[in-house]
Amino acid sequence: MGGLSLLLLAFGVALLFFVLIPGIGAFSVRGQWRVFRRRVQECSLYRILRYADLAAADGERGCFRVLGELEAFQGRNRLWLNTGSFTVEADLSGVKLYLLPSLIPGKQQEEALLDEAPAVAPWDRIFSLPSGMKLFVGGRLFLEGGRGVFRSQPREPLLVVFYDGEPRSILPRAIWGGRQRNEYWNQFTLASLLTGFFCLALLAYVALRAAQTMLPGLPGLVALSLALAPVAPFLPPGVALYFLYRFLWKKARRLRAERDLLRLPLRHFPQAEEEQACGGERRVQLATGETYLMSSDPKLAVKGEPVQRSCSVRGKGAGPACLFGTLDPGGADGRLVRAPEDPLAELVRVPGDPVRLAESCNRSAYTLELASAACFVLGTGGNLFLILLLLRLLLR
Repeated sequence: MGGLSLLLLAFGVALLFFVLIPGIGAFSVRGQWRVFRRRVQECSLYRILRYADLAAADGERGCFRVLGELEAFQGRNRLWLNTGSFTVEADLSGVKLYLLPSLIPGKQQEEALLDEAPAVAPWDRIFSLPSGMKLFVGGRLFLEGGRGVFRSQPREPLLVVFYDGEPRSILPRAIWGGRQRNEYWNQFTLASLLTGFFCLALLAYVALRAAQTMLPGLPGLVALSLALAPVAPFLPPGVALYFLYRFLWKKARRLRAERDLLRLPLRHFPQAEEEQACGGERRVQLATGETYLMSSDPKLAVKGEPVQRSCSVRGKGAGPACLFGTLDPGGADGRLVRAPEDPLAELVRVPGDPVRLAESCNRSAYTLELASAACFVLGTGGNLFLILLLLRLLLR
């Protein structure tokens, strides 16, 4: 095999095992968390299960959501959930369980949740759970012998989320923290890196042992240098760019989380996102029957302290502040806004148009991701070049 062919083979092996395979896993992991966040939002819009909904003939009843506590298990795949007024079952066959990170008193919750994704595991790998755990279940409900049973459907997987704290914290915590800390490190990465290292080491051995090549010695040195690519980012002087990469990537991740939280109350007003503007006033009816309002009217009175939500990119605000909340019929002229009774709806104030602010967060996050990737490539590439020079001196 010629020297040029060995060089191309070495670069191909490095690209396959160090970039493509972990990269495919990274996109897969990011997609799975995106599906989780979307599914949480979808289930938050389902009807709240009432006892009256269980008084019907057997069969499918539609999509519902319920909050309660784990009461007991029946057989291998049935879970009993106690709502405080009645019990309902959930069929966990093929279902993934999510556990939100615990709230730690006195700790900056946003930073803690951003650094720790929810724990997730298939039900068939769970052997026991303590009774009394709080959980949120959303999905399609069936009546069987007078009992309500939640069950997954092909395009509507059952959502089961365990949590602590108040129910109002479920959605913000799931949306804020429901993303992988480092997508590159996934279930394929370790095996792929080890395979790539051994393949390149073997290729370097073969190339260095070859009697004649088109480029004497160089293909083997390149292959040996590329074999060290997994550790190259952590070596000086490129390690400085590695830390810059991590800083920029974390900042981009935070901006993506801010983007999703800004869009969170807009799930009640899908037409606002389609029109790319949130001016004026819009109203919808929540599952509890309350009137949920989105308004930029500065004269609205607010009962209670709204959640303040914004984008950390300065100077990107657009338009007047936007308020989301439930109209209180007891207020003067019906212009008093309060927190909804629906535990999965929020009283939120955004200092600008949330659609445009979310777009600003998204653009800035994309720019930071490109900058962080450039830092990683430059740091790793520079270190690999220095390793190549050092190996050439040592093996001369």
